[in-house]
Amino acid sequence: SDPPEFIAAAPVGKIPALVTDDGTLITESTTISEYLDEIGGGRRLIDGDRTRVMARASLAQGIADAGFAIVIERRRPAERQWPEWIDRQRRALDRTLAMVTGSGDRFDLGDIALACGLAYLDFRLREIPWRSTHPALAAWLDRVNQRESMKATAP
Repeated sequence: SDPPEFIAAAPVGKIPALVTDDGTLITESTTISEYLDEIGGGRRLIDGDRTRVMARASLAQGIADAGFAIVIERRRPAERQWPEWIDRQRRALDRTLAMVTGSGDRFDLGDIALACGLAYLDFRLREIPWRSTHPALAAWLDRVNQRESMKATAP
């Protein structure tokens, strides 16, 4: 549904959406993260090699995007679903999961995006056995999920 107060604030109808104190509308997770990183007073989320951090964040966002595409396609009536599209998204997930890694000592925007993408798979697509095929990544997520910020934002 499109609640009028949401559409008034975010006419494009997408979440996440952030309206700043001066009324600027910012959409897309990465752009919102960059804004919060700019105004925040703590440790930077995009620190050091910006290109490296943003490349990792974009790749990790692809995990969430492919997972979301599967979920949405499966919500369509069975006769209107496109199995080839679901298969394509699964292949994208498999390829991406095979190449991503969580960091050990840092926790930057790339790590946040990866943790959110993996947590989305756990939340919405439990039938995908990513944890058994990528045990090191699963162990990393389990450690990351102990962070207070992850606990506070768990679905």
